Amino acid sequence: MIKLFQLLAILFFACPVWSADGPVAVLLSDTEVAYEQPLVQFKAKLKQDVLVYNLRGDIKRAPELMRQIMKNEPALILALGAKAAYFAKAATASRQEVPVIFAMVLNWQRYKLLQGHTNIAGIDSDVSSGTQLLSLNLLFPGIKRLGVLYSKTHSMSTIDEAIQAAELVGMDIVARPIDRAKELKQAYRRLAGKVDAIWLPTDPVLYTMENIHWLKRQCLKDRLICIGPSDNIVRLGMLLAVNPDIPSIGSQAAVIAEDILYHGASPEEIGVQDPLGTRLTLNAEAAKKIGLTLAEGVLQMADEVIE
Repeated sequence: MIKLFQLLAILFFACPVWSADGPVAVLLSDTEVAYEQPLVQFKAKLKQDVLVYNLRGDIKRAPELMRQIMKNEPALILALGAKAAYFAKAATASRQEVPVIFAMVLNWQRYKLLQGHTNIAGIDSDVSSGTQLLSLNLLFPGIKRLGVLYSKTHSMSTIDEAIQAAELVGMDIVARPIDRAKELKQAYRRLAGKVDAIWLPTDPVLYTMENIHWLKRQCLKDRLICIGPSDNIVRLGMLLAVNPDIPSIGSQAAVIAEDILYHGASPEEIGVQDPLGTRLTLNAEAAKKIGLTLAEGVLQMADEVIE
């Protein structure tokens, strides 16, 4: 996929010099509903004209859309989703006067979005390990040994952060790496009975539908708290997810844009920020099945409780 991105990127032609007073362009990767709320919040907060472009999931549309964007001399580009972020980077490779903010890109590091660019800032799609573990400690202080399944390819930095954060809340991390999705079951069995809960970071190696359904069944059978990275994982039967609050991503992106456009902030200095808003989702049915009683205070902390 990335090779195809690169081939299409060379089709971009030279763009006119833009003005800092130009419109702000928003490039959407697709027509997904998930992009609607951040877009609404971004447009409402940013006091500047906003033009919206949509790849509709089709990367063949990218060259023409990027030509249109650059022709309008954008003051800034907000890219929502991986495809949008990749092409915004490609289009500004030789035009780094145009700042780019990306958001809603899972595992943004694998796209090397910051490499070779000083004009790109972003918002991480994951809640930091520290926030995850702090939330877990507040909800379930009895958890002392936390098992983590991950791949070295995508999650080593996450695990390093988690180990440091765990020390602050009095937890021990017991991590088991895998290289391929089919190794998840064996890695889980090496943890079960030795930990109080299982945590899965956002890692593409872990997530196949077979793995998720198998892990859900095993956590229920072994009466283990199982924490995933999204609301959808909780709806499939896992107990808990702490993830970014999607609408607030738009507000946060607008603040970053204002800092760049009106206050002279450098995208390179801003870097990739942690999401400011978080959302806590609990599956009450899963809690019941593993024999866990959810205290009233825990239920009140949750943004959504799935019965």
